[in-house]
Amino acid sequence: MTSRAQLFKSFKPRGRHSSKHESSDEEDDDPQRKQRSGSLRRAANAVSNMTRKMGASSDDDDDDNDDVIHQDYGDRRIVQEEKQAVDSADDDPFRRRPPVTTSTNRSTRRPSRSATTKTKAAAGDRERHIYDYLPDQFLHQPKQAEPILYFLPKLLAIHHRARTGAGETPQDMTGAAQGLPLLKLLQAAEEDVRLHRARVQAGVSHDPRLVRTYKLTDDAHYRERQERLEQRLALIRELEEQAETILKNLDESAPQSASSNTQGMTMAELTEKQLQHWQRALELYVYAPSQDGASSAARQARRLDWQPLFEQLLAGVADDQDMADILGQASDMCEQLVLSTRRMVQDAAETVREYETAHVIRLEAHQLFARGCLQQVRDIEDQFRSSGRAALQIGHQLEHAELKRSQCEAASVLIRRWWILEALAEQEAATGTLIDVEQEIVMGSVPARACKLDQLFTQPENSLHAARALKSLRAVVRSKGSSVAAGGSAVAGGTSGVTNTDKSSSRRFALTASLITRISDALEKRLLDAFTRVYKAGGTYDFSAKQKPGSIDWRELRSLAQALLFFDSARSLHKRFIDMVVSSRFPELFREKENAAEFNMDATRSKLSALFHKVSDVCTAEFELIAHVFGSDEVGGSRTDLLEGSEEMHLVVARALLQRVVSDPSNGLQARINDLLSSIDREGDFEAGAKKLDTFVVIHEKAAGLFSLLRDAADKMLPDEDDVPDGLQSEHILAARHAVESLKGFLTSQELALSNTHRQGYINLELRLLHHHCCNGLDQAGCTLVKGPPPRPNTSLAEKGILEEYRAPVMPLYKDTLARSGFTGILSGPLKQSVLRQPLICATDSLSRARLMFGTGKRGDTTARVVMCIYTQICSFYGEGLLYPIMETLREMLPSSAPTQPPQLPFDEEMEAPDLGVQPAFWVALERVHSAAKAFDRELWAENRVDGHRVWETLRECHDSASLAIARDERLHFYTELERRGEAAILQALDTISAHIQWVLVAGGEAMLATGGTRIFNQLTGQSGGPYAIPSGSSLETPNSPAVKSLTYCLRVQFVHVQAALTPQSLASFWTALSMRLYDILVARLLQHYTVTTVGAVILSRDVEALRSVAMLAGTDHEHWDMLRELLTLFMTPPDAIKAMLIGPEGETSKGLFAKAGRDKCLVFLSRRNDYRYKTAAGLKKSGWVSELLSELNTTDPTDHHVNIGLFAAGRRA
Repeated sequence: MTSRAQLFKSFKPRGRHSSKHESSDEEDDDPQRKQRSGSLRRAANAVSNMTRKMGASSDDDDDDNDDVIHQDYGDRRIVQEEKQAVDSADDDPFRRRPPVTTSTNRSTRRPSRSATTKTKAAAGDRERHIYDYLPDQFLHQPKQAEPILYFLPKLLAIHHRARTGAGETPQDMTGAAQGLPLLKLLQAAEEDVRLHRARVQAGVSHDPRLVRTYKLTDDAHYRERQERLEQRLALIRELEEQAETILKNLDESAPQSASSNTQGMTMAELTEKQLQHWQRALELYVYAPSQDGASSAARQARRLDWQPLFEQLLAGVADDQDMADILGQASDMCEQLVLSTRRMVQDAAETVREYETAHVIRLEAHQLFARGCLQQVRDIEDQFRSSGRAALQIGHQLEHAELKRSQCEAASVLIRRWWILEALAEQEAATGTLIDVEQEIVMGSVPARACKLDQLFTQPENSLHAARALKSLRAVVRSKGSSVAAGGSAVAGGTSGVTNTDKSSSRRFALTASLITRISDALEKRLLDAFTRVYKAGGTYDFSAKQKPGSIDWRELRSLAQALLFFDSARSLHKRFIDMVVSSRFPELFREKENAAEFNMDATRSKLSALFHKVSDVCTAEFELIAHVFGSDEVGGSRTDLLEGSEEMHLVVARALLQRVVSDPSNGLQARINDLLSSIDREGDFEAGAKKLDTFVVIHEKAAGLFSLLRDAADKMLPDEDDVPDGLQSEHILAARHAVESLKGFLTSQELALSNTHRQGYINLELRLLHHHCCNGLDQAGCTLVKGPPPRPNTSLAEKGILEEYRAPVMPLYKDTLARSGFTGILSGPLKQSVLRQPLICATDSLSRARLMFGTGKRGDTTARVVMCIYTQICSFYGEGLLYPIMETLREMLPSSAPTQPPQLPFDEEMEAPDLGVQPAFWVALERVHSAAKAFDRELWAENRVDGHRVWETLRECHDSASLAIARDERLHFYTELERRGEAAILQALDTISAHIQWVLVAGGEAMLATGGTRIFNQLTGQSGGPYAIPSGSSLETPNSPAVKSLTYCLRVQFVHVQAALTPQSLASFWTALSMRLYDILVARLLQHYTVTTVGAVILSRDVEALRSVAMLAGTDHEHWDMLRELLTLFMTPPDAIKAMLIGPEGETSKGLFAKAGRDKCLVFLSRRNDYRYKTAAGLKKSGWVSELLSELNTTDPTDHHVNIGLFAAGRRA
């Protein structure tokens, strides 16, 4: 898009020495063409020189005329010259005639004759040079040249001078179109379009004269392009109409399709006919492509594609037929279509270029017009603002004058009424008979003709006007009450002769004031009685536009309330209305209190529910009645003038009603609730405390529902926005919203006042009863509790009158009693499922009551604090009071050492297996503690459990991160301490089992040596080698030694109990540790005290296999048993093969025992062979094969020195 700066830019032709532009699109390499272009340039330069000579004939210098020639609108001197030339020109700038100067204003100095001649000549030269001069860009690249406007700027300049009378044309002409009609701007734009077309054509034809003479209708190139366009459109229409026929002929013209039209034709004729049909199809394919929304013929052409069309050309061509001719003709057809299409594209490009340029120029005219309109709008707005201030001041003055006039009229009416009452008061004083005001106004028993008072006060239909008049009269009385000197004449306007000491005026004023007071009291009484009578008549609360039968007459109540508003802001009405509502709608609250009977929770719940529902229903209905009766008298009206700046009356009445119902010291909701709680407190036991807790919850649950409904009812008191006029909507609705929010704040304060007095008492009672129920459950189970030290009271809080928060004392189970009761007593006592579940049930009930009591809404921090206190207390009880002492007692009950008396082996497997010091009940107790810990977390914490209403969910809903963090710490501390004590108990059980394993293996196994063949063998050899020093030839019928057989039996039975008590991870760790200890006991005894014979090695191998199978019942780290199995082969191998076993086969040393178990370990195990040493008189000596083996291995015997058995433990790796 051409920019606006480009459209208005000035141009100056370059000299012939500085012209270095590229040649135009029409030039080529023809020398004649170049020569002709050069001659055209020279001609153009000659025309420019001639023009300059013509401009030089004026009195101005050559530079000014040169600027005029080149159309530099930015040059100030040219603009001034143009102003002088066309100052009085005709408004139509499109008539090509030199401007005619006219006489100027008489106050302006008349120019000289030479100056006038000079101006006319300059303007005429400029008008001619527009058509005689061709800019450089149109000479070199005419088709790409940007349009340069002349007529639009000229029109703007003329209009600006005519409108403003300025002598100079401003640089920025965009704002000068203000006031110009769009038609003239478009005419000037059309002239610029024609000028641009003429310049382009002159540049293309290299003929500057065409700028003046060019016409679009005479342009041969344009006519040819239009003719080609019409031909193309006709061809397209023809192809679209004949599309079906063309496609049908193309299919029928194929040589393989025999038809009646092709019979008797030669192959050349068929080929020629096929080419003709194919040419038409090709034209259809090129000129009529398929488009969205095209005709049916175009949709038929859509089926054409280049590849099928090319295949159709060669369809049916015989193998011996020459295709060169067919393809050559088809190529010629395609070339012709390409040339034709290229020509069409060029025509379209030229057309688009012309339309684009014309559109840009016309768009500039529209833009100028729009900016002018925008400027006019701004001017009108500025004028409106300036004039509006003056109109506003006049309006304020008129309003002030109207206010003064209304005040004068009101003062005049007030003076007349004062005179009338003053006359009646003097008449009473003169006759000594007082007017029976009550009979005339209240009772209405005096006939109208006999009434002394004005009908304004006696007729009920005039009550509103009478009340307003009496309020004004009372205001006069109050204002003059301190100075009784102003008499009736002074009230009427004041008589200068009357002084403050005039007793007569003071007397008249006092008499009149007394009469006004009596009339006001009587009228107020009549209105109150009427209001009471209509309200007590009752009826349904129907506030529709048309009153229905049986509904309350709320319109009459409204009119009476409006009249009573003038009597002390209707305070008497408010009190009477509230008394009527309370006495008639709430007889349950304001009846005499009944004698205290036995407390029944169900009856109390139903009674409180009925009471709260009644309050909710009545207050909701009365709120609606109050809104209609005591609301504003008209839509958008304000009552602040009546209430002297106070808030809306219906909100005052609603607040007073709520305060009476809730906070009445004798019969309000608060008083009734306190009486109920006091009656519960008089019972003084824990059952009464539970009842009080339930009563707390019911009260606060119902109170929350009540005040929620009341807040909804308060929202309905807002006026409908559709009924409020637009001018008053925002202000009136905003004030009403503020008033309703104030009422809702009052409701919230009443709710807090109702509930906060009981909250701290509820928290203390809840924590106390929770502790009592938990301890009572243990006491019922026969447990003995240790009494903790009494908590010290906080004297500072007591001095301030603040109730201190209850802190439950820690009362743990007495461990001595637990130990005396044994495992069975623990399982049937504190670890009984019902006993473990009872504290959790009490805690969940407390959490539920806390949620109902406090909720999780705006006061969620209070709920979080209460829940955190409950959770902290139950963690302390369940841990320090219950589970911790039990775990410590279980650990202390396990024996730390085995019996001193050796066992009688083997054990009878038909009888119950010995427990190895750890009774099965120990593991059952451990499993119950673990289940209780999981149930504690599942039932109370319940993380990620939705709708469980447990600790985690409640704290998350309250958004109290501090309480949540404290509760997490308490939970972590509880499980950390429990886990630490559990680990201590399990480790003690492991130590006990390990001690009894050694008792069975060592004490029991070695006790068997006192009898039998082993004893005889030891006596003959003079040495004791342990249970595996069995002499050769002994029977191998027994698969295992009695000690191992009995031990494996006991361990398998023990594994069942351990597996039931521990988790899979704990079981694996425990049994792996037991496996290592079993290995250490066996290996240590073997390497320190036993010798092994060949027969004993077989029994030892069987024992190790049996122990390994038991050790592998759980856990994964049992490689030490596999290594022991390989080392045992040293006891069964002949001496000559031991070396190979130790170092491995040749070239495979990694398979030897040295590489697997280590040299020292292998040699120490080897030293326990029965034939490793023999007894001599000098003592034990190594056998010959041992010395030879050690020499061959080039090593020493590690048993010659002290052997550290700890190096052979299962936890040590080779």
